[in-house]
Amino acid sequence: MEKPLLLTVIIGILYFVVKITESKYIHKKQEPMKNTVRDTLVVTGCAFVVLFVFFHMTGPLAELLGGGEYVGSPGAQAFVDEPGF
Repeated sequence: MEKPLLLTVIIGILYFVVKITESKYIHKKQEPMKNTVRDTLVVTGCAFVVLFVFFHMTGPLAELLGGGEYVGSPGAQAFVDEPGF
């Protein structure tokens, strides 16, 4: 639970800083802080949902995406020694 929460906070702070910087230096027009905070909360919430699902995912899709701990099906058994009969 700590990884998704920490990454979510980092994403939220980074988004907030970029949004403030963009409105101040690129658009040169100060957007209302209420809108910036609302957008930051929406981005933070979406990031948390995605990261929470990603870190708690299991199955073949988790292995494909690199998350979870899916082991997969056991491989086929092959005889490599002399037969025991």
